[in-house]
Amino acid sequence: MKKLNTDDYIDILNDVLKDICPTDSEKEELKIFSDKIISKIKDISKYPVLDIIQVGSTARDANLKNDHDIDIFLRFEKETDRDMLKELGLKLGKDVINYFSGKSWIEYAEHPYVSGEIGKFNLDIVPCYGIENCEKIISAVDRTPLHNEFLLNAYENNDLSNDIRLLKKFLKGLGIYGSDLKTAGFSGYLCELLILKYGGFLNLLSAVQTWKPKHSIVLDEIYKMYDLKKEHDFLKFNDSLVVYDPVDLNRNVAAALNEENLCKFIFYSKMFLKKPSKEFFYGFYKKTTDLLNQRKRGYLITLEISRPENVVEDVIYPQMEKIQKSINKLVKEHDFEYLRYQNFADNNTCYLSWEFLIHELPDVKLRIGPPVYSEQGVLNFITHNEHYFVKECNVCAYKTRKYKNIQILFEDIVNGKLKNIITYPKYVCPENAKIRLGTFIERK
Repeated sequence: MKKLNTDDYIDILNDVLKDICPTDSEKEELKIFSDKIISKIKDISKYPVLDIIQVGSTARDANLKNDHDIDIFLRFEKETDRDMLKELGLKLGKDVINYFSGKSWIEYAEHPYVSGEIGKFNLDIVPCYGIENCEKIISAVDRTPLHNEFLLNAYENNDLSNDIRLLKKFLKGLGIYGSDLKTAGFSGYLCELLILKYGGFLNLLSAVQTWKPKHSIVLDEIYKMYDLKKEHDFLKFNDSLVVYDPVDLNRNVAAALNEENLCKFIFYSKMFLKKPSKEFFYGFYKKTTDLLNQRKRGYLITLEISRPENVVEDVIYPQMEKIQKSINKLVKEHDFEYLRYQNFADNNTCYLSWEFLIHELPDVKLRIGPPVYSEQGVLNFITHNEHYFVKECNVCAYKTRKYKNIQILFEDIVNGKLKNIITYPKYVCPENAKIRLGTFIERK
């Protein structure tokens, strides 16, 4: 691809940066407050904490304007009992937030940690174990301080903060920023690694032009860190995009990214470079959704399924995706055609929606068999099909359809008649779901 003329983009990117870059005073205020939190934890801690460090984008000057999230990690010795780690982490987190007259609550990952609000600042105070690069983790969050250390070292001679901000804002505009299982997009850490790999926002978008699903990325720093040769045989992953984690070569940083969101990134990167506009950075995905909605609709169906209490989104959304894909496969097998599907969950209900282009079919289905001169093929075909005949040199048969209307198929799903054919997940079970015709629930 020809070298980009950055003059074509610089004015647009500078305008966006004016909107998304924290001011110097905002950065200073955040740093002073973060230091106060860490200092107070050290004062009140009577426990064997290895170190207390701030991590995340605000620690690396990679945050967007008005992002006041402060992530503090408490690293404990590897020999620390898990129950003790949990107990000490929760106590220190609650005590420090209470000291600053803030509001605290408990969040849950692999083990619980404390979140809180102190004025305009949002805090996560997370206990973890102190491990080294490529050492087996003890808890799921143990790598995070290593990520922070790697990136800070990598940035020593590279000022890439604004490029990272541009990428995050671009992905937010496309609706694909976030590695939670609902979004299935790009994490902040992945954004930073991509900018580091390609040396800037425009360089990345230029490189993306040649990407396809299953694209694999190894940072140059990895070869230096582990003294590896270029032909090193890395662990293989079957994900839409593979980006090897510099602190754990057995982990794919992009594992949460689904193929559709990768393809959106590839497509809209091309569109931006072809016709640059600020629109890509500001709710662009909403505009594309509006365009899709401002037309005559196909046949709409939504399944409403009661959402169980105390089941988190990272469990609910994969199960909604699983049942919907299972239904999609069945729908195609019966020759119905959908334009799109979507899932969304609020506090009480899971919604699975479809828009069908073909929702009603003739009673009879044509099955085309082998050419008449394929002796064994013809024999097999007429053995398994009645009502056969010849059409344009092929032996064919007709068959009466089981489902000629999509609504009847969905009624059998909610009545439990297809349990042996499609997947019925534990928490998003379509049996006894409510069918709503003429409705498509957009994800919010």
